[in-house]
Formats: sequence, C-alpha cells, structure tokens
Amino acid sequence: MCGVASRRKAEELVLKGHVSVNGLIVKDYVDVKVGDLVYVDGKEVQLQTHVYYMLNKPAGYITTKYDPQGRTTVFDLLKIEDEIFPVGRLDKDTEGLLILTNDGEMAQKLLHPRYESVRIYEAVVRGQIGTDEIDRLKKGLKMSYGYEAKMQISVISKIGDMMKIKVEIKEGKKREIRRALNFIGHPVISLRRISFGPIQLDKNLQSGQFRKLENCEVKKLLEYVNTRNETQNGSHRKTVEGG
Repeated sequence: MCGVASRRKAEELVLKGHVSVNGLIVKDYVDVKVGDLVYVDGKEVQLQTHVYYMLNKPAGYITTKYDPQGRTTVFDLLKIEDEIFPVGRLDKDTEGLLILTNDGEMAQKLLHPRYESVRIYEAVVRGQIGTDEIDRLKKGLKMSYGYEAKMQISVISKIGDMMKIKVEIKEGKKREIRRALNFIGHPVISLRRISFGPIQLDKNLQSGQFRKLENCEVKKLLEYVNTRNETQNGSHRKTVEGG
C-alpha cells in the first residue's frame, strides 16, 4: 500500500530482515499502527495518496515494471512520477483496458478469484462458433490440466470466415480465453479487454494512451470491491454457521 513492493516481495523483505518497526528489525507479521516508524533498508516508508489510472494497452507490450529480457513493457508508455503497479496482467498480444494504481488493498480485492470480479473482452476468432460450443464454454471445459473457468460468450458479428464475439469471465487465469477458444478449434486472432469490474475502457482513449480515473470512476470502483467483499464475507459466515 506504500508503493515499496508487491505483496509477495514485501513478505520476502520482512523474512530477510530488511524491515524495521520502531527501531526493531522484524522477521514476522506485526500490526503497524498510526504513528509507528517503518523503515526498509534504512529508508522510511510512508502511506501514499492513492492514485488510479487506466491505460489502453497496445499489443506487443508486456505487463510488468521490469523485464530481465529487456522487452518493452507497459511502463514505457507511462510518463508519470507516481509509483504504481498494474492490477493483474494482460498478455503481450492482448490489448485494451489495464488499471494501474498504488492501492494494494483495492487491487487485491479486485483480483481475488473469491470475489468473481467480471472482466469483459472482445475477440475475433477463426471460424463460426456454434451454439453447442457456446454452451460448452458456459459450462466449463475439461482439459488435460484440469477445468477451465467458465465463460459467457455472445456473438457480435460475422466477418467472412471469422467471428467477433464478446467474452465474459470472472477469474482471469493466464491466457485463459486463448487456450479455451483454441481448444474448441477457434484460435484467437485479436483480443481486447473492454471492462474490468465497473470500469469501462474509454472509447476516446487511443491505443497506448492513458489517463487518471475520474472521481466518479474511482468511487464506483471502490464501492464495487467493497460491496463484493461484504457479500462474499456474508456468504462465508452463513456457510460456516450452517455447516
């Protein structure tokens, strides 16, 4: 939440003794209260004002901040001083909406499979997808490595021997849409995310451009994740009490 590192990297920093709280090195979880002094490698850590951006990601960019192979990343497109990170990933060949922020708590809630945050994509695929295939995708596909997450498919248009479709998923496993559609014989030609939760890709935002989320968009986003969090926690409590 302070923009120092990802959740996993933060855990590594603690376990390796890089973090101190009120002058004492910590190597396990501790509760940090307002007024506590937290340092990482001697540098004070302070809470940041949360910022939220949307990027219309072009194909050819990978979603990471640093790439050891030297490939072009989405951060090559962002000319800003804020320390932010992407909320989830879009693979190199996928375009469209990417949310970036320094709000770790919001990102965790939006990404966690338990809360089933809806992602919507537009895809162009080879061949014509039939109703039987749409039903298979809706129920979930059984593959050699296990079940693929279920997805809703609706046809937008037919383009010669290709088809443009809308795809709705609730998890976002690695290359999930491409693998599933390829599995049923309809390889993806292009894929673009047009919404994530309540945030929709700005139609006026050209490929490669970015902007801050409007206040109303931020409000919708925070209300969305908090409402889903409360709903899921309520369902969990009922299950435990009923069990």
